[in-house]
Amino acid sequence: MQSFSTYNYLPLLNLKRSDFINLKTNYEIFIPFGEDNLLPTQLNQLAREVPVHRAILNSKSSYVLGRGFVTRNPVIQKLIESPNNTFEDLNTIFRYIVHDYLTIGNAYLEIITNPAKTFMYWYHTDSSKCRLSAVENEVLIHPSWAEFKGKNDENLTRVPLFPEFKKGADGLMHSIYHIKDYEPEFFYYGLCSYFPGLRSIIISGLTNLWNQNRLEQGFTAPGLLIIPGINDETDAEELDAEFAKFKGVDGEKSGDIIIQYLADLSPGQTSQQAKFIEFKKNEEGNWLNLHTQSELSIITIHNWFRSLTPYSGENTGFDSNRIVNEYEIAINSIVTPLQTFFLRHLDQILKHFKLPAGQLSFLNEPPIQRINPLKFVWEARRDAGLDF
Repeated sequence: MQSFSTYNYLPLLNLKRSDFINLKTNYEIFIPFGEDNLLPTQLNQLAREVPVHRAILNSKSSYVLGRGFVTRNPVIQKLIESPNNTFEDLNTIFRYIVHDYLTIGNAYLEIITNPAKTFMYWYHTDSSKCRLSAVENEVLIHPSWAEFKGKNDENLTRVPLFPEFKKGADGLMHSIYHIKDYEPEFFYYGLCSYFPGLRSIIISGLTNLWNQNRLEQGFTAPGLLIIPGINDETDAEELDAEFAKFKGVDGEKSGDIIIQYLADLSPGQTSQQAKFIEFKKNEEGNWLNLHTQSELSIITIHNWFRSLTPYSGENTGFDSNRIVNEYEIAINSIVTPLQTFFLRHLDQILKHFKLPAGQLSFLNEPPIQRINPLKFVWEARRDAGLDF
């Protein structure tokens, strides 16, 4: 695929009420995802630009993966170690799958085999590049949907949805397994679970940008600078050129100062003294509070825990008991259900290829260990590295 840049994309917050469409509309090729069909691009961009949001996504992905896949079956062990003809193992591929699922609400796993189905390769496919066909039971893959040119686009790839397979240019059979989150009124696509809090994520990103602009401007206050004694246009232009030296290369780091020149009332008599009038908006405290509140809201809408996230909004120190307690809650209420959900999908593929199902599991390990209160004293001292 050719390389396409999407960093200049200006996102829309709007989302269609449902992804169901009338097939007689202009979308005769694919089912759009979002009002402008670029919702995955917006979600990816927010994940790159909002630190707390990205930290939670990374943290949840790590806990869902745990220490990786484990099995006692030698056939499945070989699949874990070598799921395709690259150097990636199944844990690496699944990390991409989990990240896509948590970020966009959809994940796509490409399956490649031969006509006799004597082998099976698994590959991750970028979820933001995939759209579902409005006509056929297939996935349309394009490197940049903002540059999509229609059904005859040479960069468009069509792959049938599992369990259907189609022979590709390489002579092998290709299929894509679609894993999606549930959302009412959405039949074709899933939707990320944090979408109701998207505005809080955007606010956090905007407050970070505001702090960056304030830092670049040297915390100069916006306002009106009044300079008397400028009686002709030449003097004004010379002062403009002088002030421009302090505005930076792009001219946008002056604190949004408006300059007003005043001519003398009469020779040698100025109208007033030079002065600066600051535009006070009482925004310092408001913006800081807004930033803190938005980050707390992000943790809430992600249904996650502060002690399991690299979040610096609290000064409670390192509370090992809280970390372990919240980890146990997360394992039972969030992590294990997600792991079961993914394993059920993987087992469907294994059954299709007549491979042993139910043999994959995750190895979970808490971030820290605490002493088991049921141990003997000498066992606890031994585990703590003390003389027992």
